[in-house]
Amino acid sequence: MNGKQVYIVHGYMASVKDHWFEWIKTELEKEGIPVHILAMPDSGKPQPEAWINHLKENVKITGETYFVGHSLGCISLLLYLNRYKLKTSGMILVAGFLEQLKDIPELDSFLEEQISTTALIQNVPKRLVIAAIDDDVVPFELTKKQAIALDAPLVAIPNGGHFLGRDGYSDFPELLKELKTMYS
Repeated sequence: MNGKQVYIVHGYMASVKDHWFEWIKTELEKEGIPVHILAMPDSGKPQPEAWINHLKENVKITGETYFVGHSLGCISLLLYLNRYKLKTSGMILVAGFLEQLKDIPELDSFLEEQISTTALIQNVPKRLVIAAIDDDVVPFELTKKQAIALDAPLVAIPNGGHFLGRDGYSDFPELLKELKTMYS
């Protein structure tokens, strides 16, 4: 056991079986890295308290712990790490946001709690944000603003959509490469 572990936090309307989650778990486990894909509660009608509590109850930060958040999973992860002032080795946020999505007002409640990006920068030394320029769910500019707020490098992918299965993302080699670089 090398002490590394990865948690994946899916987004709105998703499950642990969707998109690229199981693929990345399989790839990392080939290297002996435990991966936990968290089944976030009621992803069709998500509530911030339920999601933050789910993270609190199911995450055990030990050794080198890394997180991958996707879409709503990003803001949920940030809320969790910020609220409990947790330190972790690193995180990659995929198609995340820190502002309201005009087409999905049902997620606005996730943006009510103040997040200290300064504390997150101090507590999470390795940070990376991945965005698609053609994202039709979370506009590229919002993910770019998240990267700037977190002082995180931004990987811009021209044609990734929202990194969903329907966008051709049943695997995600770019993310795997970035994650391996982060923990190497």
